[in-house]
Amino acid sequence: MKPMPLLLCLSTSLLLCGSLFAQEAIDESRAVSANERISIEVARGTATIRVSQDNVFRVRGTLDEEAEGYTLDSANGFTRFEVETPRRLRGGGLFGSDDEGSQLTFEVPVNAELEFEGVNTDVSVDGIQGSTSISSVNGEIIASNLASFVELSTVNGKIESNNNSGRLTLSTVNGEIHDEASSGRAEFSSVNGELYINSNATEVSVSTVNGEADVHLQGSEELEMSTVNGDINVRMAASLSPRVEGSTVSGDLRLQLEPQVNARFDLNASVSGDIDNRLSDERASRRGRYGPGSSLNFSTGDGSGSIDMTTVSGDLEVDSL
Repeated sequence: MKPMPLLLCLSTSLLLCGSLFAQEAIDESRAVSANERISIEVARGTATIRVSQDNVFRVRGTLDEEAEGYTLDSANGFTRFEVETPRRLRGGGLFGSDDEGSQLTFEVPVNAELEFEGVNTDVSVDGIQGSTSISSVNGEIIASNLASFVELSTVNGKIESNNNSGRLTLSTVNGEIHDEASSGRAEFSSVNGELYINSNATEVSVSTVNGEADVHLQGSEELEMSTVNGDINVRMAASLSPRVEGSTVSGDLRLQLEPQVNARFDLNASVSGDIDNRLSDERASRRGRYGPGSSLNFSTGDGSGSIDMTTVSGDLEVDSL
């Protein structure tokens, strides 16, 4: 008979432990303005953000089991929500697979101005037409049908951008960026990550340090591209008089243009890079009789566009689609 109290005690302790670490449910809403400025901070877990059919801010789901609570303030056109996470868990380190973090769904007005910050947070956002700024350190960002000012950034996470328009800025350090059907003015940048761009933007900027970029443009008028050690490959379709500026140190730039392109070409390699022209019969020549470097200048069509590309020791190539 003596083991029974010990067994009961152990059972009670397990139940208490389970209740202490259970995730807290949350279901909150606030009436807000149509163009409310909304700030959300979720350090760990998953956040799904979508537009509401009315002028209401809503949050539903469960909090991180390590959370110390949450803050929700809403007044005078500003709404702020934050999951209060211990400082020891906010430094960007990955957490174990058994710890899911917060699992939250947000609804915001379609014309809201949204700012979201996460650390180990996967974010999915769709439909906001005001402006959107999303940052996560290790999490994945999936952003669709956004408009106006759109800023998406990660350190190690992946960014998927679909059908976003306006003034777009997408950046990563080590992650990947996949963009599909963007329009307006778009800027893509990475340090070591790779870029896969399929854009209809009128003005495009692409920059990498060591990463590679595969860029397909449709109807773009202006392109700026730069890299240090990476390679950038660009296809410019439906652009008959584009304006292009490109620079590289030791990486390669490859630009494919319409066969009927109208442009003046100014291609320069300052030290040892090669210049390959597959658009016409002109070939690069040395700058000096004995010095390093080479250059190539020629025109196609009426020369109304401009292609200026420079390299130190990388290769430059122009070709037709």
